[in-house]
Amino acid sequence: MPLFKTEKKAPRGPAGHFHVVVTEDMCKACGFCLAVCPVDVFAWRAAPNRLGWFAMYTAKEANCIGCMLCYQICPDFCIDVSAKA
Repeated sequence: MPLFKTEKKAPRGPAGHFHVVVTEDMCKACGFCLAVCPVDVFAWRAAPNRLGWFAMYTAKEANCIGCMLCYQICPDFCIDVSAKA
């Protein structure tokens, strides 16, 4: 089973119960989070961050199912996923 999938599925289950925060000033725009996310939470920024990279941002937080794959794969520890209170 491939880790990176090009097709995204519609969120189901606990979708919308999580906060997803990307620290964009640390993001080097590797795109791993975008590639590994099964429900299309992330997107590319149109403008560069302070490092000059076109960082990722949380485009559709309501889609997040809390799988934590983005958190685990981010090489720069830029992503935090937490349950909404």
